[in-house]
Amino acid sequence: MSRLLPVAAMAALAAAALVVVGVLASTAPATDAERVEHLAAQLRCPDCEALSVAESRTRAADGIRHEISELVAAGRSDQAVRDHFVERYGQWILLAPADPLAWWLPVVVVFAAVVAFGAWLLHGRSVGTRGGGAPPTGAAGAPPSPRDADARRVRDELEAMDG
Repeated sequence: MSRLLPVAAMAALAAAALVVVGVLASTAPATDAERVEHLAAQLRCPDCEALSVAESRTRAADGIRHEISELVAAGRSDQAVRDHFVERYGQWILLAPADPLAWWLPVVVVFAAVVAFGAWLLHGRSVGTRGGGAPPTGAAGAPPSPRDADARRVRDELEAMDG
């Protein structure tokens, strides 16, 4: 079990690093132009679908960028701008899922898999040393073969039946 602790500690450090990166990356841009670019990068182009509005050069993307500029100039918050486009196009328009569970679920699954794998490895290594000592050996110091163990069990059961 003591070997599982370093694995869990490494996984906890990795999760903490992801939280720090997420917090640092979520700082809002300062100027209106930066806000427009930031918001355009969060919205999907209706024509391209694989690109953000910031990356796309279609007419629809140009129109959305212009509309974002107008909304930001009118004093709307970033969330209000995103909500405006979600009302117009649906959740599909957002490149990133709005629910934080969608971001954390894969991290939790990977963490649980690492812990389970570490426990499985530790369990496999400790099976041979259970019972406080070395595994039983045969006549020449070698481990008994499965046939010897089966034969001994059959003999013991027959003797028990004969009484």
